[in-house]
Amino acid sequence: LARLQQGNITYALTDLTDTDVEEYYHGFANRVLWPICHYRLDLAEYGRKEMAGYFRVNRFFAHRLAPLIEPDDLIWVHDYHLIPLAAELRQMGLKNRIGFFLHIPWPPADVLFTMPVHEQIMRGLSHYDVVGFQTDHDLENFAGCLRREGIGDELGEGRYSSHGRTFKGGAYAISIETAAFAEFAQRAASNSMVKKARLSIEGRSLIIGVDRLDYSKGITQRIDAFERFILANPAQQGRVTYLQITPKSRSEVPEYEAMQRTVAEQAGRVNGALSAVDWVPIRYINRSVGRHILAGLYRLGKVGLG
Repeated sequence: LARLQQGNITYALTDLTDTDVEEYYHGFANRVLWPICHYRLDLAEYGRKEMAGYFRVNRFFAHRLAPLIEPDDLIWVHDYHLIPLAAELRQMGLKNRIGFFLHIPWPPADVLFTMPVHEQIMRGLSHYDVVGFQTDHDLENFAGCLRREGIGDELGEGRYSSHGRTFKGGAYAISIETAAFAEFAQRAASNSMVKKARLSIEGRSLIIGVDRLDYSKGITQRIDAFERFILANPAQQGRVTYLQITPKSRSEVPEYEAMQRTVAEQAGRVNGALSAVDWVPIRYINRSVGRHILAGLYRLGKVGLG
């Protein structure tokens, strides 16, 4: 276990084996939990080996974390990769308050219950003191799963009971520091790359989309929609440009590697069919772009496509 100090934050870092990464991260987390939570049952590939790896690695994290925890520490756990962590810590005797926040949707019971270990996942969440979701709808789905499975109940005032424990559930919208980002974007207008982008648009309207390469983002559907818009509105040809910035994501997972090819081919097909000598309708960037540049590009856009 390595420790790294940056300002007031101390990071504790630990390595995983290639097998751990494949089974825990690429396997169960991103080929079972992620698609099921995004209602994509067709993409979920459940395997006992990957499932075992997911719980094994969470147990490993708990054993690495426990010696670092003081009796009065508040523990905050994030996202679907670490759902069983609290249960593992409780099994080791930790009584600390532990909160959890899910950064992706939570599906209704009919979707979640297609996962063979859904009851273990639900039990894992009951070991937290607070379980946070992004929306009221996600929280309602979670409560519905408790009732449908007969493993818990809603007590009122945001309190829930399950597996002999009482905990709080809530919806907590994610936000940004809007005033600070607006100021940051204003300064970004003087960035040389942003200036070049402004000149390259040449007075055309700019539609901009910025998303990680993932099937939950609807990127192929956006390209289809933009193509249909241009074909249905010939007067807009040469007058609008669609910029899609999409960094690569989880390229080791076959579904993502295939999607990367699909999106690139689709953008190329539309450009080949609609481009003019002085106009390329879609600019597709398949890499990360710095935040300082993105902020300036957002200010250039007439439409943000999400």
